[in-house]
Amino acid sequence: MTTPKPDIPTTVTPTSASNLSLEDQDFYKEPEFNTVAPMDPTNGVVPSPTAETAKLGIKPEPKVDVAAAPVAATTNGKAQETPITPKAESVITTALTPASAVPTSPTTITPATTTVATTTVDPTAVPAVTAAIAAAVHSTDDVDMTFAPGTPIEELSLVVEESIQDDSDPDEDFSEDELRENGAASEEARQSRQARDKIEGLEMRNSILANNLEEVLLEKQRIEGEFGRSVGFSQDLHRQLVETQQKLVKRERDYEVMSKNYLEHVRLIRATDDDHSTIIDRLTQLKASIEHLVRKAQGSRSVNLDKEAVIEHFKNSGLLEGFPIAADKLEAFHLNLYMESVIMSTLVTRFFGKALSCIFSFNEGFKDIYDWMHSRNEKLAVRWRQQLCVMITQDPATKLRQEEEVTAAATELSELMSKVYTNANELAKLKDLCNKAFELSVAMTAFESVISPETVALGTAFDEENMGTSLKSNPEGKVALVIFPSFVDKERAFNIRSKVWCY
Repeated sequence: MTTPKPDIPTTVTPTSASNLSLEDQDFYKEPEFNTVAPMDPTNGVVPSPTAETAKLGIKPEPKVDVAAAPVAATTNGKAQETPITPKAESVITTALTPASAVPTSPTTITPATTTVATTTVDPTAVPAVTAAIAAAVHSTDDVDMTFAPGTPIEELSLVVEESIQDDSDPDEDFSEDELRENGAASEEARQSRQARDKIEGLEMRNSILANNLEEVLLEKQRIEGEFGRSVGFSQDLHRQLVETQQKLVKRERDYEVMSKNYLEHVRLIRATDDDHSTIIDRLTQLKASIEHLVRKAQGSRSVNLDKEAVIEHFKNSGLLEGFPIAADKLEAFHLNLYMESVIMSTLVTRFFGKALSCIFSFNEGFKDIYDWMHSRNEKLAVRWRQQLCVMITQDPATKLRQEEEVTAAATELSELMSKVYTNANELAKLKDLCNKAFELSVAMTAFESVISPETVALGTAFDEENMGTSLKSNPEGKVALVIFPSFVDKERAFNIRSKVWCY
């Protein structure tokens, strides 16, 4: 298919080249066109201009037949306009303006079979050609711009080229395969970046873990060192424990030997196995037995009490003279308290008041010898006294002598009780009291510090710490009668309170 040539007179030439400016002379130079189109190396076919344009992503523009453009022609010296008719498949065959003056796309379109004729244009027709090109450019859909009349061709070309470059989509310059390849490449690049980021994160975590591992290792070394020291301490403690256990076993054996020797030693110097606590219990029981004996002897409401016999004995003892109550005003409880004091005074005289009890026939000489030894060597004197007590208790004749003394003391008290209390027979009870007194006397004498009775002076103010009150006694009065004396040792480590009646 051949494109019809434009009806441009070929005889139109400038009258003289010297009449044109340098710019116009450059404009009217004959362009050199490459009439041989490059062939596609893949299939050897000359590409079509429209196909090349579509390949590069440039929208096809409607072809304008330059020959149909209103070109001012000179006929017989007059300019004449020729109308332009656009054709869809037309190809430009006229001489084109230089590249600097005509807007072109990035790709130069060269038809395969088009021949270009050299045309001489009258300078006076340049404005008309410019206007025709501007109208053709303005008529396209891709470029939306207007130009003022008389716009220079260079400015027009520059504006059109910039507009085409701005409107072109970068993605339209590539084919679908290239776009897919680019997309795949970008995906690979994205995945590569992600992988690098993960690697960097893992390396950072690895570095942190390495630091933590180093710290843990240091802590482990420290703990292992402490554990080693603890093991050493534990071994030392275990060794000390074994040694201590061995020493403890040895000392237990030594203690058993010492305990055995001590008991043997105690048997040599102590007549009984009593201590202070047992002595206190035995004295308390003795006092309670005396109170019970008197209450039983006096009978119900003291109907069997012979007041005259009691008052007579009271006067003979010499205690009634200093008593705060007159004889005719004495009540039954006063006389009963007096009888308790009489029984206890007999026990003190016959048993507690003698150095080595009543059965020791050398009591008078014992006190003189003991005082002489005590002034020269107290420990030896105490040891001698204790050994004498042991000899008395182990002597076979002691039981016979003890029975004789107990019977004599109990008979004396029984005769008195039978006079004071009518039809009273308390000999058995009295013998029991005398036996208790004898045994207590020997036990208290065998202590390192002798425990002995200590009477309270009459008329002394009542002392709650060292005294105990009796029936109807005034706690704020003075001592009028001592019913049970106090028992103390030399160091006052042992003390049994006395029982008194105050008025």
